[in-house]
Amino acid sequence: MKRIGLIFIIAVSVLLAACSSNDEHKAKEVVTSFYQTHQAARPSGPLTLKELITFRHFMSVPLFDLLKDLSMADEARAAQNAAAPSPPLVEGDLFTSHPGGASTFRIINCDMQESVSTCNVELIYSDAKLQAPSKWTDRVVLNRDARGWVIDNIEYAGGAAPMRSGDLQKVMRTLLHRDTPVLQ
Repeated sequence: MKRIGLIFIIAVSVLLAACSSNDEHKAKEVVTSFYQTHQAARPSGPLTLKELITFRHFMSVPLFDLLKDLSMADEARAAQNAAAPSPPLVEGDLFTSHPGGASTFRIINCDMQESVSTCNVELIYSDAKLQAPSKWTDRVVLNRDARGWVIDNIEYAGGAAPMRSGDLQKVMRTLLHRDTPVLQ
């Protein structure tokens, strides 16, 4: 009887380890696909309608709603100031700490939980003018929804300018709150 119990415990442990490994693989696939799409699209500032559609399937509903609201606020602001064009609500790449975006990425590791997980992603920005590339690590926060793993937030690495600090959702909420009078 004890032997059957021991075999059962071992079997359950193996199954749990396999599920955890599969979850991590799926989370890494989402993050990898996101950054590959990001590198192809090279978004800058609030997302266009085409970019919103492109990135939608990677995003949680709350994150997508913030991205959409920021885009709509930026469009409304531009329409109100058509005679005297104003800069966008945010300049540069929203999805990375560096406003210039990232040239390359590498997933370092993922910390898997049942419904919320994080992946540390090493990013490098370099261009022809930059002698020493910028290198940093952002944390991608994933939630599980009906579609599987989706990106819910990006925690910026922070640091000296021009690096962003905080997180993507907080930055967008701050920008939207600051721009509220323009929307009314």
